[in-house]
Amino acid sequence: MPSPSDPGSGVSGARLKGVAISLIGLLAGLLAWQVLGQRDPVLLATPVRSFESLAAMTRDGTLPGALADTGVLFLAGLAAAVVGGVGYGLVLSRSRRLRTSTQWLVFAVQSVPIVALAPLILAAFGFGFWAKVLVVFLSAVFPVLINTAEGARHTPVTLLEVARVHRSGEWALWRDVLLPHAMPYAMSGIRQGIAMAFVGTFIAEFFLEATGIGGLLLGASSRFDSATVLGLTVLVSVLAAMLMALGQVLERAFAPWREGSTE
Repeated sequence: MPSPSDPGSGVSGARLKGVAISLIGLLAGLLAWQVLGQRDPVLLATPVRSFESLAAMTRDGTLPGALADTGVLFLAGLAAAVVGGVGYGLVLSRSRRLRTSTQWLVFAVQSVPIVALAPLILAAFGFGFWAKVLVVFLSAVFPVLINTAEGARHTPVTLLEVARVHRSGEWALWRDVLLPHAMPYAMSGIRQGIAMAFVGTFIAEFFLEATGIGGLLLGASSRFDSATVLGLTVLVSVLAAMLMALGQVLERAFAPWREGSTE
């Protein structure tokens, strides 16, 4: 059993305290929502009505189907961003000419709001699934690409020299030196990319074809169905928090030194 002076017990106590504070804040928010909803039930539905609306959509299969559509779009766009971002980031770290000629374009496209590109993507690719995947990809790829490139570019020269002494080929150099050294940086980019992909998913569903959770939100808003809108908003917030927690777990798994440096 850890003693009171054990650092591990202090960390556990701090985490329990954080969970308790979060629960208190959640309960206070629900109470305030209930009070305000009772005062203006048309504009601001109560939590009970919102959860009843979610339960009704779950029973008739509307909500599970929408969650599946949104999840497939999110995963497809994020997977493409991870593969493309990590791959091109490693290529940029190995080619000075390519980095010089295209890095400015990467930063230029990254600075353009994805909402501004949605009409162009719509005109070029239509309303289909792959057009929406492109929106999610463009939302998430740049943090992955830039972090991976920086991590690989800062690989210690001594490691590269040892690999050359042992006559490692280019593929072996990528596999055994560049990718392991860049992985913690790539995971930081992937954690950011998860959040950006989640936002990009709803941008795609709002501005292209109204499907998934985004489509349900648009439909409920057009009907002034405040109970459904608020219930779906809470659901989206919970999903976002779960994804961010997953991203932090992945980052700690591949870059444990970052957790220690922030405590």
